[in-house]
Amino acid sequence: MVSQMEDFTTSKAFRVSGKKAFDEAGITHADVDHLMIYDAFAHLPLYGLEDLGFCKPGAAAAFIAGRNTAPGGKLPLNTNGGGLSYMHSGMYGMYAMQESIRQLRGIAAAQALGAKISIAHGVGGMFAASGTIVFSNQAP
Repeated sequence: MVSQMEDFTTSKAFRVSGKKAFDEAGITHADVDHLMIYDAFAHLPLYGLEDLGFCKPGAAAAFIAGRNTAPGGKLPLNTNGGGLSYMHSGMYGMYAMQESIRQLRGIAAAQALGAKISIAHGVGGMFAASGTIVFSNQAP
């Protein structure tokens, strides 16, 4: 839980879940075309980019500021606006997965052109639990 975190700048739950998902899917970070990170709090995309391995520790803010996560950027992130802008029903993770699927179907409002792999990542239980799902529109 957040009260038991060893370091408030990183999430072990994110790191464990992300590594397991990447290993099981047999993908690398370079393979990912689109990313959804549950953002009930503004710092969660920073945690996600760093703890999932897309950025080195401390580099996520500059990565975002460089427009790498904008539509048309290197790694489009939370293209539906994220939970802080799109909506937050208390079960936002379902909407993150929905946006990943829309991206892979090519029907998203802010489409990541040619998206073949999208990752949806969520957190719950006051940072005690995390889940990472790799979606693809390509046969294995």
